[in-house]
Amino acid sequence: MDATFIGTEDVHMGRLSILSRKPVRLLVIFTLAFLVCLPIIRPLEFGSAQGQDQTQYYTTNFAWDYGGQHWVWNLSIPQAEYDAYKAFPDLIRVQLGPEKYGFFTTTQDSFMLTLAQKLNETGTQMGYSSYDQVNFVLAFVQSIPYAFDNISTGYQVYQRFPIETLVDNTGDCKSHSILFATLTLLMDYGTVFISPPDHLAVGVLGNNLGSAYWPYNNQSYYYCETTGSGFKIGQLPDQFIDQKAFVYAIDDSQQYVPNYQATSSTRTNPTIMPGTPAPTPKSTVQPNPSTAPGISQPTIQPVQPLSLNLISDSPFLFIVIAAAIGISIAVTIKTAKSSKETASPLQMKNEIVDEGKFCIYCGSSNKSFASYCERCGKKID
Repeated sequence: MDATFIGTEDVHMGRLSILSRKPVRLLVIFTLAFLVCLPIIRPLEFGSAQGQDQTQYYTTNFAWDYGGQHWVWNLSIPQAEYDAYKAFPDLIRVQLGPEKYGFFTTTQDSFMLTLAQKLNETGTQMGYSSYDQVNFVLAFVQSIPYAFDNISTGYQVYQRFPIETLVDNTGDCKSHSILFATLTLLMDYGTVFISPPDHLAVGVLGNNLGSAYWPYNNQSYYYCETTGSGFKIGQLPDQFIDQKAFVYAIDDSQQYVPNYQATSSTRTNPTIMPGTPAPTPKSTVQPNPSTAPGISQPTIQPVQPLSLNLISDSPFLFIVIAAAIGISIAVTIKTAKSSKETASPLQMKNEIVDEGKFCIYCGSSNKSFASYCERCGKKID
């Protein structure tokens, strides 16, 4: 009785031969490459402002890191309010210098007051001191992408109002600093503009907040870099070390107020110290529900598995990936079956370990299908 055995090595080689087929190999490579590149091609959760929708709001998503947490904030900004600031004549705004930038600090804007209140509430809930509170707001402003004016607006110099910076989700040092100054003024911090060569930043009134500060009216204003990443109060970028800077007071009583936004506000300008509780805004302006509906506080972004993020953020992309994986598996199985069914006798012979037939006359080994000994020629069936 003839016995044949299928070796594990030959079975393994058979599987490799299936994967070595060009269509299957390309499909596997495509699937793996797609999964590897997935984090890159996924739609961004945060980024530039979105277009106007049916509810007449611009939606902008922000993300930043502070205090070991990843923060996200989704804002819906009324289109009418943005348009009112955007309509301000460009030829006038570009002529204003930093000594008149109080014109752009819209502390009488109800939407901006609501934002300052939400940031303050978040910091209070987190137990932030006033020092951390300001750094928290600074990190938020720093998260807005930087762009030169001549690239984003076509003008060499172009100052954005805070609402414009939030909707456009971009700006240069002037736009970032005007936004940060507006928020800190609304949170009742003493604030000025500090201008090193060809740059604009913000100074916050305080004591012992860092090494970089400028005196003004016998008080110390600590440097706040609004366009960098990770800079805190009192930290100066290397390129401005040993450089002179101008300090400009902020006269927000001369600020631009669209007709429908006309309100009034009063504030004090306290000095902040590390470790002191965050102050509560004292502005008399009250948020208008019709122009600032449902503004939520910034929230901590929990870390989720990729699959959960993908299903919730991009369900269509998840379906495409699942379908691609399913098709890949189906094609692989079909190719394997087809290869087995169409295998030639020679291929089948190569997949079988041939034990052969023993010749009782000369003692030599022969192939299993041999009828006569290959050595002595005698019949061995």
